[in-house]
Amino acid sequence: MIQKNDIILVAQDLMKNGDTVSLDSVARKIGLTKAGLVHHFPTKKALMINLVDDVAERWKEMLENVSTEPTPEGRMMTYLNYALSDEIDSSDFAFMADYKLKDDLYARWAELIDNWFNFNNIVDVDRKNALMIVRLIADGAWFDRGLGMLTTSEVERKSILSISERILNKGVIK
Repeated sequence: MIQKNDIILVAQDLMKNGDTVSLDSVARKIGLTKAGLVHHFPTKKALMINLVDDVAERWKEMLENVSTEPTPEGRMMTYLNYALSDEIDSSDFAFMADYKLKDDLYARWAELIDNWFNFNNIVDVDRKNALMIVRLIADGAWFDRGLGMLTTSEVERKSILSISERILNKGVIK
């Protein structure tokens, strides 16, 4: 019997292959009628929100399993390490998969992921700015890697990590 998780995996595969994710395309790929799929996900929005939830949960589990420190700085370095890794693919961009649903999908992604970083309540401006700078570096690496545009050697990767650690340890470089 086909479960919701099976449907989510099929939707992720469609994204990885650059195919359109729709109720019809997912139903066809998994071997259900559209009515059978609608039993699990009544709308495309429901399917896409669940897809974003799945990706965010995967991210949080992975990041929590490898995070060296529970501090915002430790979490940020864990994210940067991931963003520079070879484990990223286009299914990580589930929140960008449907322009018509973008506001709902972006909001859901932010709700699920931003709390993990946990630096919004930091009052030290230099510390908060340092965290934001490293997050922007990591976000840029994540997007470029996911789009297949960025390749970094081990030396470059170590250098980016080292510079980012200095930013986090010493604050904004003046």
